[in-house]
Amino acid sequence: MSTAKLEFNLPDEEPEFHFALCGERFYVALCELDSWLRSKLKYGHEFKTADEALQEARDELRDLVSDIPIRFDFV
Repeated sequence: MSTAKLEFNLPDEEPEFHFALCGERFYVALCELDSWLRSKLKYGHEFKTADEALQEARDELRDLVSDIPIRFDFV
């Protein structure tokens, strides 16, 4: 059996620590967003403008990650 150990120098590497801690939940949210976008492309949508579509996608993303203690200001 192999083991792996991640070490972080906190608080300097807090964003990296956070990403490692929540990685699986981010992955699931990304897969769900992909499915949502695919559905809009396959079955149609009622967006009138690109800005409207982008805002809806942004809202969907934020809904999907709402249970993750995420800070968008890390990036």
